[in-house]
Amino acid sequence: MSGFGKIWLFIFWVVTANAQKPFFKIHELGEPFQKAIPEIIYEDNNSALWVGTTGGLFLYDGIEYRPYLKEDSTSNHVRSIFQDSKDRFWVGYEDGTIYHLVNHRLVLWSIEEGCPKVPVNGFAEDAEGNIWISTYGEGVYFYDEKRLYNFNTDDGLLGDDIYVMQAALPGHVWVGTDRGISKCSFSNNRKSIENYTSQEGLPDDIVKAILINREGQLWVGTYDGGVALFDPVKKTFSRPLPDRHLGIVNCLEIFEGTDLWIGTQDNGLWRYSLTQGELSPLPSLENAKVTDLLRDIEGNIWVVSSTHGICSANRQFEFIPTDIENVQSVLVDSKNRLWIGTPSGLFTHFTDRSGANSFQQYGTLANLNTTSLYEDVFGNIWIGTFGEGLYIFQPNSGAVRHIHTANGLEDGNVLSIDGVDDRVWIATLGGAMEITYDQQVIQNGELGFRSISRKDNLGTNFIYKVFIDSKGRVWFGTDGKGISVLENDVVKNYPVAKHEHQKDESDEDYQLHAVYSITEDKKGSIWLSTDNAGIFEFDGAQFNHLTVKEGIRDLEITSLATDANGQIIIVHPTGLDVLTPSSKHLIYYDNEVGVHDLDPNLNAVCTDRFGNVWIGGKNKIIKYTALKEDLEIHPRTFLNDVSVFLEPIDFEETNVFSHKQNNLVFEYLGIWYTDPQIVKYRYQLTGYDLDWIESKDRKATYSNLPSGKYTFKVTSTENDAWADEPVITYPFEVLPPIWMRWWLIAIVLGAVAGLFYLYQKNRDKRIQLVNLLEKDKVESQLAALKAQINPHFLFNSFNTLVSVIEESPQLAVEYVENLSDFYRKIMQLRDKEIISIQEEIELVKNYAFLLEKRYGKNFKLHINLKGQQTYIVPFTLQLLVENAVKHNIISKSKPLKVDIEKGEEGHITVKNNLQPKLTKEKSTNFGLQSLSQRYKLLGNRKVKVEESATFFKVSIPIIE
Repeated sequence: MSGFGKIWLFIFWVVTANAQKPFFKIHELGEPFQKAIPEIIYEDNNSALWVGTTGGLFLYDGIEYRPYLKEDSTSNHVRSIFQDSKDRFWVGYEDGTIYHLVNHRLVLWSIEEGCPKVPVNGFAEDAEGNIWISTYGEGVYFYDEKRLYNFNTDDGLLGDDIYVMQAALPGHVWVGTDRGISKCSFSNNRKSIENYTSQEGLPDDIVKAILINREGQLWVGTYDGGVALFDPVKKTFSRPLPDRHLGIVNCLEIFEGTDLWIGTQDNGLWRYSLTQGELSPLPSLENAKVTDLLRDIEGNIWVVSSTHGICSANRQFEFIPTDIENVQSVLVDSKNRLWIGTPSGLFTHFTDRSGANSFQQYGTLANLNTTSLYEDVFGNIWIGTFGEGLYIFQPNSGAVRHIHTANGLEDGNVLSIDGVDDRVWIATLGGAMEITYDQQVIQNGELGFRSISRKDNLGTNFIYKVFIDSKGRVWFGTDGKGISVLENDVVKNYPVAKHEHQKDESDEDYQLHAVYSITEDKKGSIWLSTDNAGIFEFDGAQFNHLTVKEGIRDLEITSLATDANGQIIIVHPTGLDVLTPSSKHLIYYDNEVGVHDLDPNLNAVCTDRFGNVWIGGKNKIIKYTALKEDLEIHPRTFLNDVSVFLEPIDFEETNVFSHKQNNLVFEYLGIWYTDPQIVKYRYQLTGYDLDWIESKDRKATYSNLPSGKYTFKVTSTENDAWADEPVITYPFEVLPPIWMRWWLIAIVLGAVAGLFYLYQKNRDKRIQLVNLLEKDKVESQLAALKAQINPHFLFNSFNTLVSVIEESPQLAVEYVENLSDFYRKIMQLRDKEIISIQEEIELVKNYAFLLEKRYGKNFKLHINLKGQQTYIVPFTLQLLVENAVKHNIISKSKPLKVDIEKGEEGHITVKNNLQPKLTKEKSTNFGLQSLSQRYKLLGNRKVKVEESATFFKVSIPIIE
């Protein structure tokens, strides 16, 4: 072997080292809590994160920390956090106290046996729902909901200082001590303990960390013996990790089927690949003291350390930095070697002894504009170039074979390569070619060529992408003519993406034009990206179009790839999106996971043999790991708080409010730790809102709600689509006022019915009463008439008439006419309740004329009521004038003066000088009493009577 070949083999020996790094971001506690040192982190049943510090307990939503502190003055140093299957929240403290979290408050756990007096550093729940409590100094406690039992060295426990505890099936716990590990169980009121020490193969008796995997095996982290794997069935220990000095192992975490993470006391964070058997440190956390590790439901790894406090990285994304800006193609071969093609040639990645990343260029392949890469079944690398045809490279020997237009290629511009078995398909600017080969391909073995072009019914010869699906069909992404497929030696073209509702090929919205990338999901559907119209799914019969409306955030998609879980990875300049084909749910990944300034080239992507997707970008290579675990793809939405007039309530117990409690505020939260800033919300109050309301706020206010039944609904999303996001609901009712309650309405209706019955029953009595009143009215009118025409008045009128006839017959006629008019008006007006002032004045003038003829100049009447447009009771003024005449002396020496004029507001006054007769006439008491009663009935207004030594005045209310 040549010296160059030996150097090349050395490069390939070191190139397999695990050099890609996660992107860690730091989550600081913030200014108010700087003195609180984080030590542990815990994910609760709702996938929310809790942090235990030396200064208290904190809930973290990805944006801010919410403190939960004791209300007394005891220590707030949190040593353990746990939530059991009954959703009880347990918090253990340095001083031995144990608290529960109840309605957002810490409540001391009181038990007859009393809490421990030493640090409580762990909780666990066995399969039967019993709670185990580990301490540093008093062993382990067992709580069966009735009483507390203690396991200590007197019972056979290896040590009372417990470092770690983990529950296992069927109903026991494993604890790590400074003398080994113990299996503790409690059954039929009997304690049982099994111990395992260095005598049974444990590499070190001081056990600081225990982690149980899916198979029930125990990963054991020790003080000085590294990490061991214990099989509880075989009761044997093994040492699968490479022999590297890790120092004190504080904590362990696992991504099942992918890797084991190891936190140490002084040597930082390490990662062991379960698939490749490699152990490597994480450079960003070297020499750090790591106190806790957590894998969350989204695929993030959380690290609590002395140098970074709390930091996290999305385990799905790792990065290899490079100085190469223009990566045109990427390949990870069957030996996990990374190759990248650039305009300057082919490069391979390796890690030197110091752990630094480097890219080595192979001299023979330098300066080739490398556009595509493919590994065949014999481990050869096929290299497509722009203008130089095709190269076949054998990494182990360094041998190269060149295929160009002079020896078989139709076109020297190779944009894409794919293959199966002993066949390779290439996409060029001059059509597509199939090349068959054998194991001797490097040694100039015979090649078979077959070309597919426009003459074979291919839409165009300009092909961006060639892809072979699981059925052996060959798909071609063309420039301008959509997608084509070769099946059973027949080419079929799809220039237009039709679906069941679209039949018109002239519709430009569904013209495929240029197809850049092609992949296949687990159901066998073909997915393709276009130049600027999003992506399409093709199930063999119809196309399904996904664009901005469905959440595609960038229509300029450069690559598509399918990972081991069947997820579609969408690459575009903005970042990466992961699409779940079955639900069409999208997750966006960009700056928060380290993906920024990607600037990807067309189809600079590949899927390795483990189903991981590698993407070439500007100055970086991104590895997307398909985790072998079910990850949460939606933000977890919670209703945090409900307030009534800004006063929080226990909304888990209360959902009925009075009509006065109708100002409600809902506080909610969507937890998405991968990128909390992009979370959006929408909410709706059914029964009030007509549609959903979208918002970035985490609070919704409803004031002055009318009574009724409502349901508050809220959901959150990490993308721009809302199709399948879980919805949180809170039904409640605002009761109507008491006077609108059904039972009160029923009572009122019953009372009304009873009253109606009484009304009907007494109706006859009321009718009789009305008849009596009507009779009284008639009698009153008759009495009034009689009062007006009493014989004395008639006698005086006739005497006056006789004297007038003798003196002036003509005046007598006028007198009789006025007397006749007067009595006629009395007959006309007597049945009315009210009359106008003008009518009453005419009546009074007629009456005054008669009096003047009787008394001559000894009687004087002055009326000053001009412009009055009001009403009065009939005969009011006439009656008052008659009373003045009736009760006063009228003579030449004592003339009687009567004034009728406007009085104080709302009244008319009748005033006469007071000169009472020496012999009073007999009174019927009918006049003033009748007026007062009638005015009272007409409006509850009073007639005012004033009398002095010189005058008598009556004020009559006028009626508007």
